[in-house]
Amino acid sequence: MSKNRLALHFVAVLVVALFAFLAISSTGSTPQVTASKVESSEIKSNGVVYHLPAPDIKPFDVLGLVFATSVTQFDEKGLEVSNQDGIVTMLLREAQKIGGNDIFNLRVDEKATYTTTQEKTSNGTKTITKKTVTYSGSALAIKYR
Repeated sequence: MSKNRLALHFVAVLVVALFAFLAISSTGSTPQVTASKVESSEIKSNGVVYHLPAPDIKPFDVLGLVFATSVTQFDEKGLEVSNQDGIVTMLLREAQKIGGNDIFNLRVDEKATYTTTQEKTSNGTKTITKKTVTYSGSALAIKYR
């Protein structure tokens, strides 16, 4: 009877050791980045020129040009990771800083940059492509009288 118990205890210890080994070996590790490079870049330019109201309908004073830049980043699945305010909102804030009420002649350039990164994983090397979109805008700041 004591030999039977000793064998059961030995089997139980081996099972616990097996599960401990499996638990330790399955823990994740931080991937190591081996290389990062810009794969491609694409630039689009959009200009929206609004018809200025005639001065006798709604008089205004021109204050000058305002400029702003906004950056949005996307992960490898195309989901937005981080962004700033929209370019129109940023241009209106810049116009407000110099005393303006509105903007006209909005022009926006969009630059999309694709960056690939290779990470070492337990299964080999994984290539991740991330997208960064930079919006550069300019507009004419005006102040209504």
